[in-house]
Amino acid sequence: MRSMDQRRQTTAPLIGIVLLAIGVGALALRQLGVDLGGWVGTGGWPLLVIVPGLILIVAAIAPTPPNGAGLAIGGSIVTTVGLLLLYQQSSGHWESWAYAWALLPTAAGVALAVYGSTTRHASMTSVGLRLAGIGSLLFAIGLWYFETVFDSGRVPLDLAAWWPVIPLVAGLLLVARAFLTSRPSRDEGSDEPSSR
Repeated sequence: MRSMDQRRQTTAPLIGIVLLAIGVGALALRQLGVDLGGWVGTGGWPLLVIVPGLILIVAAIAPTPPNGAGLAIGGSIVTTVGLLLLYQQSSGHWESWAYAWALLPTAAGVALAVYGSTTRHASMTSVGLRLAGIGSLLFAIGLWYFETVFDSGRVPLDLAAWWPVIPLVAGLLLVARAFLTSRPSRDEGSDEPSSR
């Protein structure tokens, strides 16, 4: 287990690199004639939410696994909120919050599954996939209900035409789960004999 000083030595350069990249990018945009401040002020303000979320996702690789899982989950949720705000700002479809909230547990599940897969923690990957699946299902039900039934006051008659989507999504989830959990895991017992 790494000490706190070793973690600081790893995290500080990573944060420095992210800040350097932001500064270089902002200067490059200014040289190209892009008024980033004006754009953020007139409609790009969701970037003020998206960028910190992306920074948290990048920072998730600094701590020794699985200690970065919280940063990955937090970054994924914050980035998702920023992207939703960007969509709603550009479309004016603010009422989509009635069901879009379900994307937040979905984002947390995806982050947990990806982080668990890359760090070879099968239990983390499995929990993440379940959470992402539940969140996606809630989002799909909410989208269908609020955009069709609630909006029009009646169930759409072409519901029978969309039934193939159910086995398609279920199959994708099963294949993804099998693929992501097929790697050897650090959660499983090691083959080395224990020394007593």
